[in-house]
Amino acid sequence: MKTILSKNAGRKRSKVRLLVGSLLVILLFFAGMVGAIFHHQLGPVNSNDLEEHSFVVEYGSTPGEIASNLARENLIKNQRSFLLYARITGKINQFKAGQYIFTPSHSSREIIDLLIEGRVATETFTIPEGYHLRQIAQVFAEKGIAEEEEFWDAVKNGEFDYPFLQDLPRDERRLEGYLFPDTYIIAKDMEVEKVLDVMLKRFAEVYKKVSPENPGLGVHDAVTLASIVEGESLLDRERPLVASVFLNRLEIGMKLDSDATIQYLFDERKGRVLYADLEIDSPYNTYRNRGLPPGPIGSPGEASLRAVFEPADTDYFYFVARKDNSGEHVFAATFSEHVRNKNLLGY
Repeated sequence: MKTILSKNAGRKRSKVRLLVGSLLVILLFFAGMVGAIFHHQLGPVNSNDLEEHSFVVEYGSTPGEIASNLARENLIKNQRSFLLYARITGKINQFKAGQYIFTPSHSSREIIDLLIEGRVATETFTIPEGYHLRQIAQVFAEKGIAEEEEFWDAVKNGEFDYPFLQDLPRDERRLEGYLFPDTYIIAKDMEVEKVLDVMLKRFAEVYKKVSPENPGLGVHDAVTLASIVEGESLLDRERPLVASVFLNRLEIGMKLDSDATIQYLFDERKGRVLYADLEIDSPYNTYRNRGLPPGPIGSPGEASLRAVFEPADTDYFYFVARKDNSGEHVFAATFSEHVRNKNLLGY
């Protein structure tokens, strides 16, 4: 009797194990199916579609709003799967505002990673050495960074926390010389005031690097002189020589007679400064006024700023450009020597 009961109990346990095993197989099958579906829904909408789409995440947007907008623009397959994945990976509250570039070939995982990295769409622009504010305003307008009216409003009224700007009048020349010439990469749609702040910060970094502890010249005068050196010289190796000429002239109260300060009076650079131009009544005309002009005439680069603080030790008071388009000059200590040089060069 005991043997029969034992056999029956064994059969029941076998059936139970078989049933449990079957259920596990079924559960694993369905789990696999759910996982496959979930994985598919997280995949790209179209892995072959590389067309770029601009996508903006506004400040204060909820994850649900972001997912809904992504789905509406056909950049993700399923917003619920998107949100579920973001939640279980702990990334759902890390999305950053900004303008992004996505393609339908991006998977939901990739989009989520880009959103938490804040890898926003960028704009690149270059300001060449010597550019003045009018030219910089044109670059901003051409690049879509800011309309010229916005640019000038930010120049005059922007709040910038830099000591070198504190005593300058809030007019259209306020930032002249202080927007450092360089190549910048900024976020698309960055406010113009913030862009200017990036350029001012770069100026502050370079100026601190090249200026000595006791510079002798105040910041405004140093930048003004450096902008003239920038406008008069094309070759970095000549900038210390050009700086020495102007510093020597300033020391004895001689007029600077800089063509670059005349060019600043025109919207576009002239091919040649005429004698009539030298009679223009302007505080920036260094042929009529002694000393430095009221402010910079453009944005000097690092080499010109350094030249003002590390000029060549010369007795030069004059220089004239060669006519061979080399950018080189011939320097002289006396006026008679200068006249001889001009004659030899064919002036």
